[in-house]
Amino acid sequence: MKNPHLIRRFTDHVIRNKYRYVALALAVLLCKCTAEITGGMWADSLECNTTTLPAEALPGAGPLRIALITDLHNVPDRLAKVVQELEAQKPDLILFGGDLVTAEERFRRTRWAVTGFRRLAAIAPTYAVLGNHDYEKLEQVERVYATAGVTLLRNQAVDLQTPAGGKLKLVGMGDWNEGDEKPQLCLAPKGKDATAVLLLSHDPESRWLLREYDWDLMLSGHNHGGQLGIPFTDTYLSFRSSMPAGLFDFEEGRRVLVSRGVGSILNMRFFCTPEINIIELAAE
Repeated sequence: MKNPHLIRRFTDHVIRNKYRYVALALAVLLCKCTAEITGGMWADSLECNTTTLPAEALPGAGPLRIALITDLHNVPDRLAKVVQELEAQKPDLILFGGDLVTAEERFRRTRWAVTGFRRLAAIAPTYAVLGNHDYEKLEQVERVYATAGVTLLRNQAVDLQTPAGGKLKLVGMGDWNEGDEKPQLCLAPKGKDATAVLLLSHDPESRWLLREYDWDLMLSGHNHGGQLGIPFTDTYLSFRSSMPAGLFDFEEGRRVLVSRGVGSILNMRFFCTPEINIIELAAE
C-alpha cells in the first residue's frame, strides 16, 4: 500500500467526526426525499388553459376551438384525466404533439393508449405527430394511432373544413431532432399558399428550418416548460430553447404556441404544472 499513513489519517478523521457525516448523509437524504415528493406533486397535477387568438392568426378558419395535448410520456392515468377534461371541453379539433412514450421505458401493453386515443377521436377529429422519443418505439406508436382512429401526420398535409364552413390546412411535421422534417413535401414556399396553415411540429426549434415556408400558427411541445418555473410568474426555464412554454411572436406576424405538456421526465416538476391547451380562434 503506497500511502498507509494517509489512509489511516483519513480513517481516524472519519471516526472522530462520524456524527457530522451521519448528519450530512441524513440531510442529503432528506433533501432528496423532499425534492421527489414536492416535484411529484407538481407533476401529478393538471391544468386546462385557454388561449384566445384573433381571426388573423388563421385567416378564414374561425371560429374554431382546438385542443393541444403533447408529451404524454407513457403515463396511463394522465391520459385518462386528459380524456375526461376534453370530453367536458368539447373542442372542434384535437391535436397531439408527440412523445406518446419515453424511449428508455418499455411500451408493451398498449391497450390503455388505444382506449384513451379512441375516446379522444370520438370527441373530435384527432391528429398526431411523432416526438423524438416515439422513434424508439415507432412500430408500436403507429399501431396505437391506427387502431384508435387517430391520423398520424408525418410530413403530410390535410385540408380541413371547420364547423363554421372555414378552410384550414393542417400540416404535421416529422421530428426535427431526428432529422425527419421534410417541409418540401407538405408546405408551400412562403407567400404561395392562400389557405391558412396550422402547423403541428413537436419541437419549436424547427421554426428556423421552416421560416421560408408558408404557415401561420405553429403548435409545439417538447420542452415541458423546462419542468421548472419561476414562482408566481408565467416564466419558465429551459436550457435548450428560447421558447420553453407559452405564446410567442415569430417573423412576419406568425405565432408559435408551446405547451408545457401533460407528462414529465422522472415524474418531477417545480412550479411548472402540466397542461392541456385550448386554442380559441375568433370569428372573422
